[in-house]
Order: sequence, then structure tokens, then C-alpha cells
Amino acid sequence: MTETVALKSTRIITPDGCVDGYVIFTNGKIEAVTHNYQGEALDYGDHWLMPGFVDIHVHGWGRGSFAYKGDKNSLVHMSRDLVSSGVTSWLATSGTMPHDFLEYSVKNAAEYISEVTPQAGAEVLGVHMEGPWISPKHLGMQRADCLQAPSVSGFEHFNQLAGGNIRLVTLAPELEGALEMIRHLHAKGITASAGHTDATFDQITAAIEAGLSHFTHAFSAMRGFHHRELGVVGALMYYPDVYAEVAKQSGITIKPQAFDILYRLKGDRRLVLMSDCMGYADFPEGYEFHHYLRQETFRIHNGQLNITAQNGTCQHISPDDWPAISGLEMSFLDSVKNIVDRLENGLVSVARIACHNPAVLAGAEKRKGSLTAGKDADILVLNDDLILQDVWCRGVKQPLPR
Repeated sequence: MTETVALKSTRIITPDGCVDGYVIFTNGKIEAVTHNYQGEALDYGDHWLMPGFVDIHVHGWGRGSFAYKGDKNSLVHMSRDLVSSGVTSWLATSGTMPHDFLEYSVKNAAEYISEVTPQAGAEVLGVHMEGPWISPKHLGMQRADCLQAPSVSGFEHFNQLAGGNIRLVTLAPELEGALEMIRHLHAKGITASAGHTDATFDQITAAIEAGLSHFTHAFSAMRGFHHRELGVVGALMYYPDVYAEVAKQSGITIKPQAFDILYRLKGDRRLVLMSDCMGYADFPEGYEFHHYLRQETFRIHNGQLNITAQNGTCQHISPDDWPAISGLEMSFLDSVKNIVDRLENGLVSVARIACHNPAVLAGAEKRKGSLTAGKDADILVLNDDLILQDVWCRGVKQPLPR
């Protein structure tokens, strides 16, 4: 059955700027963004219409944590809950975990991707493997006991289990075997990203020549800048055509000034916004996780999330308490709110760094990332305060989590 829907607004964010008119889509695909339409339309007045956010680096959110549970339920919960933060498509991001757990996780991701429908919420575009091919010198919150040496065969083992759905790999380019793996990823159209790495500037240069095109959580967990050894940070700033992602803009992960410096260098063309959220409420029973930046310890006990602060005070949160769960981590949308006024073209810039650029890195730019004919009808409706009014995923209006 053919179903055509038209959304009307005076402020539609397109690759050519903000326009007045209609977004018309049929069976979940955008047919046109146009001034001329005579049929029935859902009139959003002067609300903003813009493409849904594409989160290429998210371990968990809300009531799901793929990186720590790895089961299909975690993916179900994340897809449903991510729409509340404006995310309409995402990469299920793993961590450096035990080998058999990674096998279990990517197999579940493959099955979920094959089964999911637009009614399920935000679409899983594939898998981002953050590790296990990283440096022990820059672990961050990753596990030292689960590291593996980079190899083409090791990657292909996981990718076959994932049904060929691995879209992005974070690795340390200086490790033995990494350059061969980067060449392999590049030849397959999979994004190779430098992260958790102690590489020198010259080693990063060699990796870029081999096909590396992205940097995972810029500034964090990588060799810093020195005027005689530019390191990873120097390389990501020096080379203009590589992408660099920054995590949620809470002021904890990186200072606002660091974001501004990187934005001046990368601009809308090569900066990428992502969340790097964890999904604490869906951690395994008994698992304990210490966040060294927040100075809090998270633990699931008897089905509840216990959060212990540095001073010993403890907060108890039920997984059914959505307002509390949704406030545990800065959402993608709240991160956008914190930077939009510092970008060159406001929400038009947001549509590049939070939608189009991550869609490119996820290998999904033909379907995602802009309100353009032929792409999926992934649409956010926002008021002047950038509060979500509606979210459409592949042409289906989503219920917002409560």
C-alpha cells in the first residue's frame, strides 16, 4: 500500500540552508522538499524540521547497553529510547571486551538488524567496533585484559559473525598488523578510525596513506600535541580531509574551548558529533563500573542501579524510572543545544556535523543524513527552544519514551 505524507513548515533545514515549504515522503522515503504542494499536509507552523541525528559512537543509552549486555534486548531498548534524544539511526558500539562476548554481541547485532522494522525506533545501521585492537597506553575505560593484536583474519572473523555489518573500526595504527588491517578496511569501504592510540605523527601519516579517515573522540585517549612531536592530536588537526569526532558537550569530556579550536580547524565539513554514552541502567547484575571523570561508581544490584559518589553517598534508580534514567547521561540533543550558538550556521551546521558527516562514516550517506529526495524520512520536529515535538523514523512517527 502506498502512503504519502507531507509535513509543512516555514523552517526546513536542507543542505542548501533553511527553506519554507513541505517535506513529502512516500513509504518512508523522501520524494521532495518543495514550495509547491496541493494535498493534505501536517502543518508544523514555524517549528524546525531537520534530519535525525546519526550517532556513530554509542555504547548504550536509556534502558539498553549493547557494549555491556550485547543481547538483542539491549538493542531493542536503545532503539526505542534513542529517539528521545533526536537520534534516528546509530552504530551499535562495542568495547574492548572478552573475545567470546564480542562474538555473542556482533551475532546478536546481525540478527537484530535483519529483523528490525521502522516501528522499532532508531535504526541500527551496523556495528562500530571500538577495539579490541587498541593501545594499552591509552585504555581510557577499556579493559587491558581483552586486547588483541590487529589482523585481517581477526577482523574478518568478527565481521562474518556480524553478517558483514561492521561499518567502523577504532584501532591503534602503531600496532603491528594495523596498517594491513587499515588497507583491508579501506578496500571494503569500512571506516578506519584512530583511537586509544600512542601513535606518532609519522605513524598517523602512514595510516592516512593506508586509508585511515577518522579519529575517535578527538583529544581523548591518544598521544597529545607537542611542538616537536605532533602526535595523534597534531595529526588530526593538521590533515584537513580527515574527520574528527567529539563526544557529548557537557564540559566534562572536553572543555568548550577545545571543541571551539577543533571546529575552527575542521568546520562543518569534517567535524562529527557523537555521544559515547554507556547505558548504565542496563549493565549486568553485579557489574561495577567506575567513571574516573565523574568520580562515580555504577553498579546493578537486585535489578536497580546504584550510583556511589566519591563522598560515599549512594543513589538508587529503578529501571522503570524513565525521568531518572534519561537524566543519567547528557543526551545527543542536549549536547547540540550546548554548541549550536557557537557554530557558523546554527542548525544548518548541526545538520552537517550531527547528521551528514556521521552518515558518511557509517557508509549510509545514500539513505541518511539530510532531508533530500531519495533518502529515508528521518525527521526531527523542534520548537524554538530545541525541544522535540515529534520524531519520524523512516516515515513512521515514533512514540517518545516516558
